[in-house]
Amino acid sequence: MASEANAIPDDLEQLGRRFEEFRAGRSGRSRFPETLWTAAGEMAKRYGVNRTAQVLRLEYGGLRKRAENQVRPKAKTQKTEPAGFLEFLAPGAKPVTNCSVEVESVRGGKLRLELKSIATTELVDLIRAFVSQ
Repeated sequence: MASEANAIPDDLEQLGRRFEEFRAGRSGRSRFPETLWTAAGEMAKRYGVNRTAQVLRLEYGGLRKRAENQVRPKAKTQKTEPAGFLEFLAPGAKPVTNCSVEVESVRGGKLRLELKSIATTELVDLIRAFVSQ
């Protein structure tokens, strides 16, 4: 009866063979592929971290962290397209003093302006002309 409780499930044993094959074929101390880690994390959730770590000969803490990270899905960051053009207009076209402006066009052109005094409408026209080229 005790041997049945200690028996290694077939899928865990098969994963153990995959880990051993990788260990035998690698040179030096290269990292395990992500597919093996993912499978190990799933086994840890199914059979427990301690038992899985022993069978697969993995470090307990590292496997536990991977198994926990699989439970909590990571928030996906959405890539947003850069703004085509932003126009800032102050009420009334008042002159701006001591202004630094950096603009990058879609094609990679860069424009940097150091201005002592310019009306906001003139600044907008200047940037619009640069971006449209």
